Amino acid sequence: MNALVIDSSSSRLNIAAKKGSVMAQATLDIGAKQSQSMLPLIDWLLKQIDLTPAELDYTALTKGPGTFTGLRISFAALKSIQLASADKVKVYAIPTLKAYAAPYDFFDGLVVSVIDAKKNQFFARISDGEKVIMEAKDTNVEEVLAEIKKSGESKKILTVGPDAASFAEILKKADASLDVKAAKVLPYTTDVLFDLAEKMIVENAAPLEDYEGPDYMRKSEAELALEGK
Repeated sequence: MNALVIDSSSSRLNIAAKKGSVMAQATLDIGAKQSQSMLPLIDWLLKQIDLTPAELDYTALTKGPGTFTGLRISFAALKSIQLASADKVKVYAIPTLKAYAAPYDFFDGLVVSVIDAKKNQFFARISDGEKVIMEAKDTNVEEVLAEIKKSGESKKILTVGPDAASFAEILKKADASLDVKAAKVLPYTTDVLFDLAEKMIVENAAPLEDYEGPDYMRKSEAELALEGK
């Protein structure tokens, strides 16, 4: 299949394009500058494998939670491709924390996928294999610990995602009895997006609707400031 996928949920922008068995992928860890680089990088990657947007079978992205700007731009980019294709190239949206956890479904214990949401809050999800213990939510370490204890304190815990290492340390400080380890950040979350999107296609799961946007899970600082006025 021909496809284009984007993970713009964090400062690490991951984009990949594939044409059959040939793939081109790139990672830029450039923070807010990813908004300036995303479209040129998409164009460059497609050219590396002689693929045009019209030849794509599908596109996919992480739908959030994550950075407000990064998510907005990836949604806009892929929806533009869908529109230009007269709705032929569908967009498949993968929950960010599910994408981070998926490569570790084999882990014999609990997988906590996490993104630091600042101000002692975290976007977190807990799974045990393919079973979801706690759905993704805007939460705190106390609530994560409570969910872990419900599932059995003796279980091993693996934290995954861009903030896995720091969150593992926070869990250890909160409860020294926990067996917690942090996974390294995946170099290419795009591999997971290809797999999950194609699984959705096989299962006839619905692609992104025109009216659907990113799942931010919280209001932006600008919105909160406006409400404060």
